[in-house]
Amino acid sequence: MSTAATQQPIDQTKNWRGFDTATDNQTTATEFPDRITGPSAWDGKELEANTESWIYHLTAEDIGDIDQAVKHFISLNIPLGEISQSNFPLTSFKTVILKERDNLFHGLGFGLFRGFPIENYERTEQAAIFMGIGSYIGARKPQNGKGHVLGHVKDLTEGSTTKEVYSVNDPTTRFYATRKAQPFHVDGTDIVALLCLNEGQEGGLSAVISSHTLYNRLRKLRPDIVELMKESWYWDRKGEHGPNDVPYLKASPLVYYDERLFTFWGPHFFETMTRFPEITVGEERFEAMRYIQALCEREALNMKLQTGDMQFVNNYSIIHARTAYVDIPGQTRHLLRLWLMVNGSESGWKMPFAKGDYNYEYSGEQVVPLEAE
Repeated sequence: MSTAATQQPIDQTKNWRGFDTATDNQTTATEFPDRITGPSAWDGKELEANTESWIYHLTAEDIGDIDQAVKHFISLNIPLGEISQSNFPLTSFKTVILKERDNLFHGLGFGLFRGFPIENYERTEQAAIFMGIGSYIGARKPQNGKGHVLGHVKDLTEGSTTKEVYSVNDPTTRFYATRKAQPFHVDGTDIVALLCLNEGQEGGLSAVISSHTLYNRLRKLRPDIVELMKESWYWDRKGEHGPNDVPYLKASPLVYYDERLFTFWGPHFFETMTRFPEITVGEERFEAMRYIQALCEREALNMKLQTGDMQFVNNYSIIHARTAYVDIPGQTRHLLRLWLMVNGSESGWKMPFAKGDYNYEYSGEQVVPLEAE
């Protein structure tokens, strides 16, 4: 057994999803509700047929407002990492963004902006537009061990139309750098945002499902899985951790706190726990994972992200996925990604944790790459 493996894993029941079970603050199983109601518990197939409830179509005024903001920022000749509300000054479109932020925490939990002509801008401008809009929702957060605060969802594995950086069969390879189907999961932040630069040739459908609706369905169909998800699980850190840190963490998939259900879910971070000989994972958890994936596939809302689309998702109440896709030379699927943290005074939520483990603080810097790497 390696030296790292003899250490205690990061216990995210303390700082990511819930409290230390030894404290008086731990949410008990008896506090979980029989059913969750409200706008966050929506039906995926109903919303799929009623797109006006979650797609906002940008107006000419919106586009003009964004255009003047990015031109102002570019004129300052300052690094992209310094972009903020003050140097990306929006007027009327700011109201649209703040309304969407409210929807993320008190409405459906996700939304889409459509109709921005992103292809009319160069890459630095594209990044500035996305990061500038994101600054009105929350603070940027590193997404990996390289310290990237601007992520790139793009295939960088064998057979890529651009370059090969990772092996698709390496258990530490993150799914966003592959063209494989990505199972339903959440990301390690409050809000994840995507900007579609190119749709690719085929596939790559985005899917979202309310984790509150999922909870309700599981309570009815498989209450045993709900009980299993209240326990602490081990999750692979995919090699993205400090040199003295343990390569996995512990977190409960479900926590109920302050009358809100928080969900942590990532099959691709659980399945590879089998590579650690000191950890034993019961088959019942793999079976639960397969059942949840199948249920989500049946009931989720599916969408095709178009060039210029900006998607926003609350990771605590929404689980999202992506189908496999195919690229051809000159038509490579490429999305930009932001991880955003929102102040409680702005979100109106009390969080059941002090800070997340996915800060990648050991990287020591924040980087804004203009291309996938």
